[in-house]
Amino acid sequence: MPTKVTVNSGLITINDGSSFLVTASDGSIDENLPQGFFVWDTRLISYYEISLNRYRLSLLASSNITHHNALYQFTNPQLPTINDSLPPGSLLVTVRRDIVEGMHEDIDITNYHNEAVEFQLMLAVRSDFADIFDVKSQQILTRGDIETRWKSGVLTTEYRNGSFLRGIVIEPACGNCEPRYANGRLMFDVVIAPGKKWHTCINFTALADGKIFEPQNTCAVPHSTKAAKVRDEFLTNATELRSSNTEIAEYYQQAIADMGALRIEVDDNGHKFWMPAAGIPWFVAVFGRDSIIASLQAIAVYHEFARGTLLKLAQLQATELDDWHDAQPGK
Repeated sequence: MPTKVTVNSGLITINDGSSFLVTASDGSIDENLPQGFFVWDTRLISYYEISLNRYRLSLLASSNITHHNALYQFTNPQLPTINDSLPPGSLLVTVRRDIVEGMHEDIDITNYHNEAVEFQLMLAVRSDFADIFDVKSQQILTRGDIETRWKSGVLTTEYRNGSFLRGIVIEPACGNCEPRYANGRLMFDVVIAPGKKWHTCINFTALADGKIFEPQNTCAVPHSTKAAKVRDEFLTNATELRSSNTEIAEYYQQAIADMGALRIEVDDNGHKFWMPAAGIPWFVAVFGRDSIIASLQAIAVYHEFARGTLLKLAQLQATELDDWHDAQPGK
């Protein structure tokens, strides 16, 4: 009997280019695990938790929708409120996350209780700005200085270590009430009438050495990103496979969809080519051996990978001896 292969069991991973998010199935981020929101190999969000009056939500379902967005749905536990106690299952909380360089989050809460409800929605957020390999090895070393500012409804956290700069700007938008920030939490005073819905958006803008990675303010509207267009072009030009065995056909379609989302852009005198990254989430980078092997294995499906890989490796080929980088001419 064939062995069932499970990838990243219990985790949800979405990405757009070099930006990616790894969460538990309930959307939370645990700083003590290899999870978080990463941009340019730095973890910009290391802890994230959504709660109502400090009570954790009960997960109903969660899943990737495409390679760059995910959906999480929750309901409330027995919830003490100021005036009474809210029965479990009275609320439907929907969280949508979309990675488009930065990250956009939609939070919708529907009240199915027969009375108006009032509570605090709390978002606990922390940033450690750890290097991706420190996160993977779970050996976090504290370096540099971190500063957090709350001004005009915008939360900015920046990290500096010499000339190295990273930051995350968190800005609630389109909300039904003004947020407050204290004690490491964004707080919203929510009041919802019976049968009505409450909504807010959260925009997460990444900062990296002077470059700004702004999210696309989608508010759950379907859209296409640059990375998605690249993936679609890949799917259009990749070799088509048909089989009377539906499982084989589905495996193949999923495999090329995953490869399409994993491409790295290669610029050669203004001409754009593509090569495969070594993997998501930990290796969204050029790994010579991995990229060559993947290109050879995929050459019957998409031969352009081989061209892009050879071009990029030629660009990175050493021209002088450098023991520190283990570089030598031709290597």
